[in-house]
Amino acid sequence: MTTNAPTTSRRVQTADGTTLGVHDIAGNDSLVVALHGFTGSGSTMLPLLEAVRGERSAISIDLVGHGDSDAPEHLDPYSMPSVVDQVLSIIGPRQPLSVHLIGYSMGGRVALSLAARAPWYFASITTISATAGIDDPIERAQRHDADLELASHIETIGVDGFVDEWLTKPLFASYVSSLDEAERGATVAQRSRNTATGLANSLRGTGTGAMPPLWTALGSLRSPLLTIAGELDERYVEVANALSQRVPHGRAEVISGAGHVVHGEKLVDIANVVSKFLQSCALIEPERGHE
Repeated sequence: MTTNAPTTSRRVQTADGTTLGVHDIAGNDSLVVALHGFTGSGSTMLPLLEAVRGERSAISIDLVGHGDSDAPEHLDPYSMPSVVDQVLSIIGPRQPLSVHLIGYSMGGRVALSLAARAPWYFASITTISATAGIDDPIERAQRHDADLELASHIETIGVDGFVDEWLTKPLFASYVSSLDEAERGATVAQRSRNTATGLANSLRGTGTGAMPPLWTALGSLRSPLLTIAGELDERYVEVANALSQRVPHGRAEVISGAGHVVHGEKLVDIANVVSKFLQSCALIEPERGHE
């Protein structure tokens, strides 16, 4: 792990006119990009980024509707293709195989969508507690209906009430129980800084039920893929294994004693796994460059 480097924050207008918050850590010409989960922000990924980046530059992005990014009332900027375009706009033109993606939950779905858009481009992709969408059209429609209902609920009760409800879900039980009083207050405060409009529209446009499923597209992915899940998060352990088996260069890792928020519960353990993965990807980059 590296010594903590100064982090700077900025707001950047992307190609479609949406302005996103970006957190930067300076380093060399390689770049690690971190994408957070629903109700999170780029700041929540910074401890993991700092622990795994080595000498690389790093950025953590506030996805649309979250953190310091715009939270438009119209839905177009929240669609998965739009979110992918926004992230690519932030990354900018870079040499192939110089960018590593790390995405947690919703951010992992965005990372996989980025990889599907450019299957040869990224040096690596790491997903944490993430899926590639829902293949079955009936199940996907049911999930979309549930996401729409939850979006309306957020607008009805407001962000504070929703965050309190969200953190009581069984999905987050091990994470919440791992926090002391100050840490719980901090995570509630971070999530409550989002807006009802941003969170609701994120569900409507970027939710699991709304995103185009990627399972078929994963076969064309040539970037190494590391899929991570917490041991206690049994559903996502199954998904991580399934994802890793769909790609030519995939492998899954299960973090003992962790639930859904793996990087919040077992930072040292997940950082060790991701650091070794990034090092292994650096070793094979020259070979991949001649494929």
